Amino acid sequence: MFTYAVIGFGARGRKYSAYLKERGAKLVAVCDCDEAVFSVARKDYGLKEEQLFTDSASFFAKGKLADLLIVATTDRAHTEPSVRGMQLGYDILLEKPIATSKEECGRIEAAAQKYRRRVIVCHVLRYSPFFRKIRELIEGGGFGKVVTVNHTENVGYWHFAHSFVRGNWRNEEESTFMLLAKCCHDLDILVYLIGANCSAVSSMGELSWFYPGNPEKGADFCFECAKKDCPYNAEKFYLANPLWVKVPALPEEGREEFIRSWVNRKENPYARCVYACDNDVVDHQIVNMQFENGATAHLTLTAFTKDFYRNIKVCLEKGVIEGDMRDKKLRVCRFGQEEEIIDLSDAFSDAHGGGDARLIDDVCEIMEGRKKFSDTSIGASMQSHKIAFAAEESRKSGGEVKKV
Repeated sequence: MFTYAVIGFGARGRKYSAYLKERGAKLVAVCDCDEAVFSVARKDYGLKEEQLFTDSASFFAKGKLADLLIVATTDRAHTEPSVRGMQLGYDILLEKPIATSKEECGRIEAAAQKYRRRVIVCHVLRYSPFFRKIRELIEGGGFGKVVTVNHTENVGYWHFAHSFVRGNWRNEEESTFMLLAKCCHDLDILVYLIGANCSAVSSMGELSWFYPGNPEKGADFCFECAKKDCPYNAEKFYLANPLWVKVPALPEEGREEFIRSWVNRKENPYARCVYACDNDVVDHQIVNMQFENGATAHLTLTAFTKDFYRNIKVCLEKGVIEGDMRDKKLRVCRFGQEEEIIDLSDAFSDAHGGGDARLIDDVCEIMEGRKKFSDTSIGASMQSHKIAFAAEESRKSGGEVKKV
Protein backbone atom coordinates (compact mmCIF):
# COMPACT_ATOMS: atom_id res chain seq x y z
CA MET A 1 0.00 0.00 0.00
CA PHE A 2 1.20 3.53 -0.74
CA THR A 3 0.12 6.92 0.55
CA TYR A 4 -1.01 9.99 -1.35
CA ALA A 5 -1.83 13.65 -0.78
CA VAL A 6 -4.02 15.95 -2.88
CA ILE A 7 -3.63 19.60 -3.79
CA GLY A 8 -6.93 20.72 -5.30
CA PHE A 9 -9.74 18.63 -3.81
CA GLY A 10 -12.34 19.58 -6.40
CA ALA A 11 -14.25 17.23 -8.68
CA ARG A 12 -11.19 15.59 -10.27
CA GLY A 13 -9.16 15.47 -7.07
CA ARG A 14 -12.05 13.75 -5.29
CA LYS A 15 -12.66 11.38 -8.21
CA TYR A 16 -9.06 10.13 -8.29
CA SER A 17 -9.03 9.89 -4.49
CA ALA A 18 -12.12 7.67 -4.53
CA TYR A 19 -10.55 5.29 -7.05
CA LEU A 20 -7.31 5.14 -5.06
CA LYS A 21 -9.20 4.43 -1.84
CA GLU A 22 -10.99 1.52 -3.55
CA ARG A 23 -7.58 0.10 -4.45
CA GLY A 24 -6.17 0.32 -0.94
CA ALA A 25 -4.07 3.50 -1.13
CA LYS A 26 -4.25 5.83 1.87
CA LEU A 27 -5.02 9.56 1.71
CA VAL A 28 -2.93 11.39 4.31
CA ALA A 29 -3.34 15.09 3.47
CA VAL A 30 -5.57 17.49 1.52
CA CYS A 31 -4.76 21.06 0.50
CA ASP A 32 -7.47 23.32 -0.91
CA CYS A 33 -8.30 27.02 -0.53
CA ASP A 34 -12.00 26.13 -0.20
CA GLU A 35 -12.52 24.77 3.31
CA ALA A 36 -15.97 23.49 2.31
CA VAL A 37 -14.36 20.48 0.60
CA PHE A 38 -12.77 19.39 3.87
CA SER A 39 -16.09 17.88 4.95
CA VAL A 40 -15.58 15.14 2.35
CA ALA A 41 -11.99 14.54 3.50
CA ARG A 42 -13.15 14.17 7.10
CA LYS A 43 -16.22 12.04 6.41
CA ASP A 44 -14.95 9.73 3.66
CA TYR A 45 -11.26 9.47 4.55
CA GLY A 46 -11.11 10.14 8.28
CA LEU A 47 -8.65 13.03 7.99
CA LYS A 48 -7.97 15.13 11.08
CA GLU A 49 -7.56 18.90 11.21
CA GLU A 50 -3.77 18.65 11.17
CA GLN A 51 -4.03 16.84 7.80
CA LEU A 52 -6.01 19.65 6.15
CA PHE A 53 -4.32 22.71 4.63
CA THR A 54 -5.78 25.87 3.12
CA ASP A 55 -2.61 26.98 1.30
CA SER A 56 0.27 25.24 -0.41
CA ALA A 57 2.93 27.04 1.64
CA SER A 58 1.76 25.47 4.90
CA PHE A 59 1.32 22.10 3.18
CA PHE A 60 4.83 22.03 1.74
CA ALA A 61 6.30 23.35 4.99
CA LYS A 62 5.51 19.94 6.48
CA GLY A 63 7.93 18.29 4.06
CA LYS A 64 7.12 15.08 2.23
CA LEU A 65 3.94 13.57 3.70
CA ALA A 66 3.16 10.86 1.14
CA ASP A 67 4.52 8.81 -1.75
CA LEU A 68 2.31 10.41 -4.42
CA LEU A 69 1.03 13.96 -4.81
CA ILE A 70 -2.10 14.56 -6.89
CA VAL A 71 -2.06 18.06 -8.40
CA ALA A 72 -5.64 18.84 -9.41
CA THR A 73 -5.67 22.60 -8.90
CA THR A 74 -7.04 25.09 -11.41
CA ASP A 75 -5.23 25.02 -14.75
CA ARG A 76 -3.08 28.08 -14.07
CA ALA A 77 -1.91 26.72 -10.72
CA HIS A 78 -0.24 23.47 -11.80
CA THR A 79 3.38 24.48 -12.11
CA GLU A 80 4.46 25.60 -8.65
CA PRO A 81 2.97 22.69 -6.65
CA SER A 82 4.25 20.18 -9.20
CA VAL A 83 7.81 21.52 -9.13
CA ARG A 84 7.84 22.00 -5.36
CA GLY A 85 6.44 18.52 -4.85
CA MET A 86 9.18 16.98 -6.97
CA GLN A 87 11.82 18.93 -5.05
CA LEU A 88 10.54 17.26 -1.88
CA GLY A 89 10.56 13.80 -3.46
CA TYR A 90 6.94 13.29 -4.47
CA ASP A 91 5.93 11.46 -7.61
CA ILE A 92 3.17 13.48 -9.29
CA LEU A 93 -0.24 12.61 -10.71
CA LEU A 94 -1.00 15.78 -12.69
CA GLU A 95 -4.43 16.74 -13.98
CA LYS A 96 -4.40 17.92 -17.57
CA PRO A 97 -3.42 20.29 -19.03
CA ILE A 98 0.18 20.05 -17.84
CA ALA A 99 0.31 23.87 -17.64
CA THR A 100 -1.04 26.83 -19.58
CA SER A 101 2.12 27.97 -21.39
CA LYS A 102 4.96 26.31 -23.28
CA GLU A 103 7.43 27.70 -20.77
CA GLU A 104 5.64 26.28 -17.73
CA CYS A 105 5.15 22.89 -19.39
CA GLY A 106 8.89 22.90 -19.99
CA ARG A 107 9.56 23.77 -16.34
CA ILE A 108 7.59 20.76 -15.13
CA GLU A 109 9.28 18.41 -17.61
CA ALA A 110 12.72 19.75 -16.66
CA ALA A 111 11.96 19.32 -12.95
CA ALA A 112 10.94 15.70 -13.53
CA GLN A 113 14.30 15.06 -15.18
CA LYS A 114 16.32 17.04 -12.62
CA TYR A 115 14.77 15.42 -9.54
CA ARG A 116 14.29 12.04 -11.22
CA ARG A 117 10.59 11.93 -10.35
CA ARG A 118 7.70 10.37 -12.21
CA VAL A 119 5.01 12.71 -13.54
CA ILE A 120 1.87 10.93 -14.75
CA VAL A 121 -0.45 13.21 -16.74
CA CYS A 122 -4.18 12.47 -16.52
CA HIS A 123 -4.70 11.89 -20.24
CA VAL A 124 -7.32 9.32 -19.34
CA LEU A 125 -8.52 8.67 -22.90
CA ARG A 126 -5.36 6.66 -23.56
CA TYR A 127 -6.66 4.19 -20.99
CA SER A 128 -10.15 3.95 -22.47
CA PRO A 129 -10.89 0.51 -24.00
CA PHE A 130 -12.44 2.38 -26.95
CA PHE A 131 -9.17 4.02 -28.03
CA ARG A 132 -6.99 1.13 -26.88
CA LYS A 133 -8.91 -1.19 -29.19
CA ILE A 134 -8.46 1.21 -32.10
CA ARG A 135 -4.72 1.33 -31.38
CA GLU A 136 -4.61 -2.48 -31.21
CA LEU A 137 -6.34 -2.75 -34.59
CA ILE A 138 -3.99 -0.20 -36.16
CA GLU A 139 -0.91 -2.01 -34.90
CA GLY A 140 -1.93 -5.59 -35.59
CA GLY A 141 -5.02 -5.68 -37.76
CA GLY A 142 -3.36 -5.77 -41.17
CA PHE A 143 -4.65 -2.34 -42.17
CA GLY A 144 -1.34 -0.83 -43.22
CA LYS A 145 -0.37 2.68 -42.21
CA VAL A 146 -2.70 5.42 -41.00
CA VAL A 147 -3.41 7.85 -43.85
CA THR A 148 -5.78 10.33 -42.20
CA VAL A 149 -7.92 10.66 -39.07
CA ASN A 150 -11.10 12.69 -38.60
CA HIS A 151 -11.93 13.22 -34.92
CA THR A 152 -14.75 15.25 -33.35
CA GLU A 153 -15.12 16.47 -29.78
CA ASN A 154 -18.85 17.06 -29.38
CA VAL A 155 -18.94 19.10 -26.19
CA GLY A 156 -22.74 19.25 -25.91
CA TYR A 157 -24.64 22.53 -25.58
CA TRP A 158 -25.42 21.93 -21.89
CA HIS A 159 -21.87 20.85 -20.95
CA PHE A 160 -20.43 23.83 -22.77
CA ALA A 161 -22.80 26.20 -20.97
CA HIS A 162 -21.98 24.66 -17.59
CA SER A 163 -18.18 24.51 -17.88
CA PHE A 164 -17.17 27.02 -20.54
CA VAL A 165 -19.77 29.80 -20.27
CA ARG A 166 -20.74 29.84 -16.59
CA GLY A 167 -18.01 27.65 -15.16
CA ASN A 168 -14.32 27.45 -14.31
CA TRP A 169 -13.04 27.25 -17.91
CA ARG A 170 -15.06 30.13 -19.40
CA ASN A 171 -12.34 32.77 -19.42
CA GLU A 172 -8.88 32.45 -20.96
CA GLU A 173 -7.20 34.80 -18.49
CA GLU A 174 -8.59 32.88 -15.50
CA SER A 175 -8.03 29.40 -16.98
CA THR A 176 -6.65 28.87 -20.48
CA PHE A 177 -7.77 28.73 -24.10
CA MET A 178 -10.47 26.25 -25.06
CA LEU A 179 -8.39 23.89 -27.19
CA LEU A 180 -5.88 23.27 -24.41
CA ALA A 181 -8.50 23.00 -21.66
CA LYS A 182 -10.86 20.64 -23.50
CA CYS A 183 -8.94 19.01 -26.32
CA CYS A 184 -5.42 18.26 -25.12
CA HIS A 185 -7.09 14.85 -24.50
CA ASP A 186 -8.03 14.60 -28.15
CA LEU A 187 -4.75 15.87 -29.55
CA ASP A 188 -3.00 13.31 -27.36
CA ILE A 189 -5.20 10.54 -28.77
CA LEU A 190 -4.31 11.55 -32.33
CA VAL A 191 -0.60 11.34 -31.49
CA TYR A 192 -1.22 8.00 -29.75
CA LEU A 193 -3.05 6.49 -32.74
CA ILE A 194 -0.92 7.93 -35.54
CA GLY A 195 2.33 7.08 -33.76
CA ALA A 196 4.31 10.12 -34.84
CA ASN A 197 4.86 13.73 -33.88
CA CYS A 198 2.97 16.55 -35.56
CA SER A 199 5.08 18.83 -37.77
CA ALA A 200 2.62 21.56 -38.85
CA VAL A 201 -0.83 22.81 -37.91
CA SER A 202 -3.53 25.21 -39.07
CA SER A 203 -6.60 26.25 -37.09
CA MET A 204 -9.70 28.46 -37.22
CA GLY A 205 -12.52 29.15 -34.77
CA GLU A 206 -14.24 31.79 -32.66
CA LEU A 207 -16.88 32.57 -30.05
CA SER A 208 -19.99 32.95 -32.17
CA TRP A 209 -23.05 32.46 -29.95
CA PHE A 210 -22.61 32.83 -26.19
CA TYR A 211 -22.24 36.58 -25.78
CA PRO A 212 -24.50 39.56 -24.89
CA GLY A 213 -27.22 40.28 -27.41
CA ASN A 214 -27.11 36.95 -29.21
CA PRO A 215 -30.01 36.41 -28.91
CA GLU A 216 -31.48 39.33 -27.03
CA LYS A 217 -31.21 38.22 -23.43
CA GLY A 218 -34.08 38.48 -21.01
CA ALA A 219 -32.19 39.06 -17.72
CA ASP A 220 -28.78 38.71 -16.13
CA PHE A 221 -29.93 35.67 -14.13
CA CYS A 222 -32.19 32.78 -15.10
CA PHE A 223 -34.39 33.24 -12.03
CA GLU A 224 -35.19 36.80 -13.18
CA CYS A 225 -35.97 35.78 -16.75
CA ALA A 226 -39.43 35.23 -18.21
CA LYS A 227 -38.07 32.85 -20.88
CA LYS A 228 -38.48 29.65 -18.89
CA ASP A 229 -38.39 27.50 -22.04
CA CYS A 230 -34.76 28.51 -22.72
CA PRO A 231 -32.61 25.36 -23.13
CA TYR A 232 -30.03 26.94 -20.82
CA ASN A 233 -32.46 27.61 -17.95
CA ALA A 234 -30.35 26.95 -14.86
CA GLU A 235 -33.10 25.65 -12.57
CA LYS A 236 -34.42 23.23 -15.16
CA PHE A 237 -30.93 21.95 -16.01
CA TYR A 238 -29.60 21.44 -12.48
CA LEU A 239 -32.78 19.84 -11.18
CA ALA A 240 -32.51 17.33 -14.03
CA ASN A 241 -28.74 16.91 -13.55
CA PRO A 242 -28.01 17.25 -9.81
CA LEU A 243 -24.52 15.74 -10.07
CA TRP A 244 -23.46 18.86 -11.97
CA VAL A 245 -24.29 21.14 -9.05
CA LYS A 246 -21.01 22.75 -8.00
CA VAL A 247 -20.93 22.02 -4.28
CA PRO A 248 -18.66 19.56 -2.41
CA ALA A 249 -21.59 17.37 -1.32
CA LEU A 250 -25.31 17.52 -2.09
CA PRO A 251 -27.68 16.79 0.80
CA GLU A 252 -29.58 13.51 0.50
CA GLU A 253 -32.70 14.99 2.05
CA GLY A 254 -34.22 18.16 0.69
CA ARG A 255 -32.05 17.98 -2.43
CA GLU A 256 -34.60 19.60 -4.75
CA GLU A 257 -35.15 22.50 -2.35
CA PHE A 258 -31.38 22.94 -1.99
CA ILE A 259 -30.90 23.13 -5.79
CA ARG A 260 -33.79 25.59 -6.22
CA SER A 261 -32.21 27.81 -3.59
CA TRP A 262 -28.74 27.43 -5.15
CA VAL A 263 -29.85 28.57 -8.62
CA ASN A 264 -31.63 31.60 -7.15
CA ARG A 265 -28.51 33.23 -5.71
CA LYS A 266 -26.89 36.15 -7.51
CA GLU A 267 -23.48 35.24 -6.09
CA ASN A 268 -23.74 31.85 -7.82
CA PRO A 269 -22.10 32.05 -11.30
CA TYR A 270 -24.12 29.02 -12.43
CA ALA A 271 -27.33 31.03 -12.04
CA ARG A 272 -26.28 33.50 -14.74
CA CYS A 273 -27.82 33.88 -18.17
CA VAL A 274 -25.48 32.29 -20.72
CA TYR A 275 -25.66 35.53 -22.73
CA ALA A 276 -24.55 37.65 -19.75
CA CYS A 277 -21.34 36.00 -18.58
CA ASP A 278 -17.67 37.00 -18.75
CA ASN A 279 -16.76 34.07 -21.02
CA ASP A 280 -14.38 34.57 -23.93
CA VAL A 281 -13.26 31.08 -25.02
CA VAL A 282 -14.27 29.83 -28.48
CA ASP A 283 -17.42 27.77 -28.92
CA HIS A 284 -16.21 26.07 -32.11
CA GLN A 285 -12.80 25.39 -33.64
CA ILE A 286 -11.18 23.20 -36.28
CA VAL A 287 -7.57 22.03 -36.38
CA ASN A 288 -5.76 20.52 -39.38
CA MET A 289 -2.52 18.63 -38.70
CA GLN A 290 0.37 17.23 -40.73
CA PHE A 291 2.41 14.48 -39.04
CA GLU A 292 6.05 13.59 -39.57
CA ASN A 293 5.17 10.16 -41.01
CA GLY A 294 2.96 11.71 -43.72
CA ALA A 295 -0.39 11.13 -42.01
CA THR A 296 -2.89 13.97 -41.65
CA ALA A 297 -5.60 14.59 -39.09
CA HIS A 298 -8.57 16.89 -38.62
CA LEU A 299 -10.07 17.78 -35.24
CA THR A 300 -13.44 19.49 -34.82
CA LEU A 301 -14.39 21.00 -31.47
CA THR A 302 -17.99 22.19 -31.18
CA ALA A 303 -20.42 23.26 -28.48
CA PHE A 304 -23.37 22.83 -30.82
CA THR A 305 -24.39 19.22 -30.27
CA LYS A 306 -27.14 17.64 -28.20
CA ASP A 307 -24.93 15.09 -26.48
CA PHE A 308 -21.41 15.09 -25.05
CA TYR A 309 -19.34 12.46 -26.87
CA ARG A 310 -16.44 11.80 -29.20
CA ASN A 311 -16.47 10.13 -32.58
CA ILE A 312 -13.59 9.17 -34.82
CA LYS A 313 -12.84 7.84 -38.30
CA VAL A 314 -9.40 6.37 -38.99
CA CYS A 315 -8.64 5.85 -42.68
CA LEU A 316 -5.79 3.43 -43.33
CA GLU A 317 -4.15 2.01 -46.45
CA LYS A 318 -6.23 -1.17 -46.34
CA GLY A 319 -9.36 -0.27 -44.40
CA VAL A 320 -11.36 2.04 -42.16
CA ILE A 321 -12.05 2.05 -38.42
CA GLU A 322 -14.97 4.18 -37.20
CA GLY A 323 -16.31 4.66 -33.71
CA ASP A 324 -18.82 6.67 -31.70
CA MET A 325 -18.43 6.67 -27.93
CA ARG A 326 -22.20 7.01 -27.46
CA ASP A 327 -22.99 3.56 -28.84
CA LYS A 328 -19.73 2.05 -27.50
CA LYS A 329 -19.05 0.23 -30.74
CA LEU A 330 -16.42 0.21 -33.47
CA ARG A 331 -17.20 -0.39 -37.14
CA VAL A 332 -14.25 -2.06 -38.81
CA CYS A 333 -13.95 -2.46 -42.57
CA ARG A 334 -11.07 -4.22 -44.29
CA PHE A 335 -11.32 -3.37 -47.96
CA GLY A 336 -12.89 -6.24 -49.90
CA GLN A 337 -14.35 -7.86 -46.77
CA GLU A 338 -17.57 -7.65 -44.77
CA GLU A 339 -17.83 -4.95 -42.12
CA GLU A 340 -17.22 -6.10 -38.54
CA ILE A 341 -18.89 -4.59 -35.46
CA ILE A 342 -16.91 -4.66 -32.20
CA ASP A 343 -19.08 -4.09 -29.13
CA LEU A 344 -17.20 -2.50 -26.22
CA SER A 345 -20.21 -1.87 -23.97
CA ASP A 346 -18.97 -4.09 -21.15
CA ALA A 347 -15.72 -2.10 -20.88
CA PHE A 348 -17.30 1.35 -20.43
CA SER A 349 -17.56 2.45 -16.80
CA ASP A 350 -17.23 6.24 -16.53
CA ALA A 351 -17.48 9.53 -18.44
CA HIS A 352 -14.16 8.86 -20.15
CA GLY A 353 -15.12 5.43 -21.41
CA GLY A 354 -13.50 3.55 -18.54
CA GLY A 355 -10.32 5.62 -18.76
CA ASP A 356 -10.45 7.16 -15.27
CA ALA A 357 -10.40 3.84 -13.44
CA ARG A 358 -7.74 2.34 -15.69
CA LEU A 359 -5.51 5.38 -15.25
CA ILE A 360 -5.61 4.79 -11.50
CA ASP A 361 -4.88 1.09 -12.04
CA ASP A 362 -1.77 2.18 -13.95
CA VAL A 363 -0.79 4.58 -11.15
CA CYS A 364 -1.10 1.79 -8.58
CA GLU A 365 1.03 -0.58 -10.64
CA ILE A 366 3.75 2.05 -10.94
CA MET A 367 3.67 3.13 -7.30
CA GLU A 368 3.74 -0.49 -6.13
CA GLY A 369 6.68 -1.36 -8.37
CA ARG A 370 4.79 -3.69 -10.73
CA LYS A 371 5.34 -1.40 -13.72
CA LYS A 372 8.16 0.98 -14.53
CA PHE A 373 6.76 3.51 -17.00
CA SER A 374 3.39 5.22 -17.40
CA ASP A 375 1.57 5.38 -20.73
CA THR A 376 0.94 9.08 -20.04
CA SER A 377 4.30 10.21 -18.70
CA ILE A 378 5.29 13.86 -18.96
CA GLY A 379 7.46 13.00 -21.96
CA ALA A 380 4.65 11.24 -23.81
CA SER A 381 2.19 14.02 -23.02
CA MET A 382 4.19 17.06 -24.13
CA GLN A 383 3.51 16.60 -27.85
CA SER A 384 -0.24 17.21 -27.52
CA HIS A 385 0.42 20.47 -25.70
CA LYS A 386 2.89 21.63 -28.34
CA ILE A 387 0.20 21.03 -30.97
CA ALA A 388 -2.35 22.98 -28.92
CA PHE A 389 -0.09 26.01 -28.47
CA ALA A 390 0.78 26.07 -32.19
CA ALA A 391 -2.89 25.64 -33.18
CA GLU A 392 -3.98 28.54 -30.97
CA GLU A 393 -1.26 30.71 -32.48
CA SER A 394 -2.58 29.75 -35.91
CA ARG A 395 -6.20 30.49 -34.96
CA LYS A 396 -5.29 33.94 -33.69
CA SER A 397 -3.39 34.67 -36.91
CA GLY A 398 -6.31 33.76 -39.17
CA GLY A 399 -5.42 30.14 -39.84
CA GLU A 400 -1.77 30.52 -40.88
CA VAL A 401 0.18 27.27 -40.97
CA LYS A 402 2.45 27.02 -37.93
CA LYS A 403 5.29 24.64 -37.22
CA VAL A 404 4.89 22.54 -34.09
